[in-house]
Amino acid sequence: MSTSELSAFELYALHWDERVQAVTVSFEGPLDEAARRRWEAPDGHDWVRFHLRFAAVEDVEVRGWSHRLPVRVEQVAVEERVSVTVTGEGTDVRFTSAPAVRVGSRTSRAGSL
Repeated sequence: MSTSELSAFELYALHWDERVQAVTVSFEGPLDEAARRRWEAPDGHDWVRFHLRFAAVEDVEVRGWSHRLPVRVEQVAVEERVSVTVTGEGTDVRFTSAPAVRVGSRTSRAGSL
């Protein structure tokens, strides 16, 4: 997914797996009618949660990590790899990796508590 497509969603988790040098980035957010069709969501579903995995991670820099939103995830192609930045208030994480692969997604109805 492109950076502009990711900007429509909120980052809710960043998981580092040092065993296989991978980072899984998890997003969620509302679906409008066009996005509902793109995600092949059933009628009535208006929310999506999905996970992107970046493999072969190198050049990791963590200068800050905070729970404050919003957090922006950007990826820029650099030959066969991507340069990834995760930034926000108090957050600055950077690394290079293989291009992201979607490893899971789920749509649902957003519920009220």
